[in-house]
Amino acid sequence: MSKSIKLEQPKLIIGEGQEEKILFSTLIKYLNIGNIQVESYGGKGNLGKFLKTLHLIPGYQQLQSLGITRDADDSFDSAFTSIKNFIQANLNPDDLNVFTFIMPDNSSPGMLEDLCLASIKPEEIQCAETFLACISSCCNRTPKNLAKAKIHTWLASQINPGQRLGEAAQSGCLDWEHPAFQQLRAFVQNL
Repeated sequence: MSKSIKLEQPKLIIGEGQEEKILFSTLIKYLNIGNIQVESYGGKGNLGKFLKTLHLIPGYQQLQSLGITRDADDSFDSAFTSIKNFIQANLNPDDLNVFTFIMPDNSSPGMLEDLCLASIKPEEIQCAETFLACISSCCNRTPKNLAKAKIHTWLASQINPGQRLGEAAQSGCLDWEHPAFQQLRAFVQNL
């Protein structure tokens, strides 16, 4: 995982997976910031391992700031405590400025998909909800993760319907100026 990475920028943002990596890279490009690298730590279960070996990655000595992101999922407090414990166990605060952002909004339960849903026009979300309600009614089937189902339904309505969330961000489907992204933009800019 982290052993194949080489740090080439003084700032690093790490996210749970490839969608976060693509999305953050796209946001950084949109904000015209050139000194931040984005990597994935391969799922929240791997965050501790990634942080434990971070100092072994080539280029670590030049690293000034680290931004750690993850989904809150069912509990913001649990996600925050988990990240805090991993930081305390694996990083020296004298070596590095460490910042965290827990999606969707650094205070609520949810995930990346919830953050992106908050930026989409309500009438488009209503269409996705109507479709999912129809499927539930006629097929007696409800998705386990409603936010993911809504975002995938919305993605299916785009000009290029086969895109994943990160790819949709790259192709301009997300409005980075939307107030829903204000805290995330500030996190990236203040890193």
